[in-house]
Amino acid sequence: MPNLPPYVVLNTPQEAVLREPAKPLSFPLSEEDQESVRILTAKYDGEENCAGLAAPQIGISKRIIVFATGDDPDLKKWRPDLTQTMPKTVWINPTYEPIGDEKHSDFEGCFSVYDLAGPVPRFKKIRYTAYTPEGKQVEGTAEGFLARIIQHEIDHLNGLCFVDHVSEDNLFSQEEYRKKRAQEMGK
Repeated sequence: MPNLPPYVVLNTPQEAVLREPAKPLSFPLSEEDQESVRILTAKYDGEENCAGLAAPQIGISKRIIVFATGDDPDLKKWRPDLTQTMPKTVWINPTYEPIGDEKHSDFEGCFSVYDLAGPVPRFKKIRYTAYTPEGKQVEGTAEGFLARIIQHEIDHLNGLCFVDHVSEDNLFSQEEYRKKRAQEMGK
């Protein structure tokens, strides 16, 4: 799909779409909403290292996310809490609620936050509800890294970015983060 939209990044004139709640969709999806799903999916598919993407990140104020997590051994080195996998998934109007109060802090980065990473506390286990683009309701539980991805992407639909959960003195450049993470992992 040619001419995909660029990422909307914080601290730019376009950031408003990242800071307001995205609009819920109704079913059956309109042709315009179906096109939004196709554009978001194509943008996600064009990235080499992308766990998830939310429609507001590309300027579409709609409650759509796409994400996946596999059992790549390299990813498991960086994400020891990767215990659940999910193939590429598109959700419409997703929500979640925590299961228990237990949280885990781990580093996150984002295409909408230029060159920063930081430790974000997220619920370890969540219960989610969403709809497929065809209108079928899906629900279940997620834990560990999968739960983190879902929470991160749903935050985008609610006008939040990971930096909203991290104090300024805990934000690092991507390069600093990689060095710090490698030290933590004993590399």
